[in-house]
Amino acid sequence: MSEPSSSPHEPARDVLLDIERSIAELQRQHGGRVAELVVQLLADIDAVHRAGLTHLMDAIRGMGGDAFVNRLVTDPAIRMLLMSYDLVAVDRRLMAEEALDTVRGHLHAHGVDVEILEVVGGVVYVRLHGVAASRIAADAVAHDLEEALRAEFVGFQELVTRERTKAVTIIPVDLRRAHRPVYRDVLEVDAIEPGEMRPVDLDGHPVLVVRTPTEWLAIANHCGDTPLPLQFSRVDGTTLHCSWHGCQYDVRTGMRLDGPGARIAIFPVKVEEGKVRIAIGVEAA
Repeated sequence: MSEPSSSPHEPARDVLLDIERSIAELQRQHGGRVAELVVQLLADIDAVHRAGLTHLMDAIRGMGGDAFVNRLVTDPAIRMLLMSYDLVAVDRRLMAEEALDTVRGHLHAHGVDVEILEVVGGVVYVRLHGVAASRIAADAVAHDLEEALRAEFVGFQELVTRERTKAVTIIPVDLRRAHRPVYRDVLEVDAIEPGEMRPVDLDGHPVLVVRTPTEWLAIANHCGDTPLPLQFSRVDGTTLHCSWHGCQYDVRTGMRLDGPGARIAIFPVKVEEGKVRIAIGVEAA
């Protein structure tokens, strides 16, 4: 989070980084008792803010529903605040997709497309398409992708491309507090077959578990910004066809495919020990 500078020649302040440095200085230079008081003060402030934000989010969901919350968290500043207080799940793939959307138009104009293969922590794995036929060098494409991820994807550390034999430059770990998803068991792996879906409820969140021929996915169980459930829809590969009015969504990204419309929230999924697990909340890493 940056604060505008008073002069056009001065760089913008990173307020979060300044806070981290001030806390570290107080704890390091003013004795053990001050360090204890700082920790206690931060814990008390956190408790007050957490309680207030939790009640506020409950009220917002009660008045506007999850669709309105999904609109709110498209703002990076709001999403970072709510993630910090465990009020929204961390979907790192979606965050990476949104970061790369800022440069995709420029790259498309030169015949280059970027496909995200996987996001593991702060490492983003991508495959580049069309570079060989383009006038843009692979190094220049990687540089543009790194800059976009560094600016928009909190915690970004490394970009790995399919065409390269080793990772691109490693970026130092962001000093902001990292969070990780908290996974919950929802289904046995043999509960549904490939091409099928199953609705589940996680702490009041309606979620639709989708099993494609190659992977497990989870999306919010409502069509766009309406309360209409998607559990009666049809899935073809990774495309979901809404049973209500024929909307089409990519279940990997939540994006509307047949025209403009609200993105459906997606949730991190993993399969372990015969269980399908979905992350709704987060915890400090």
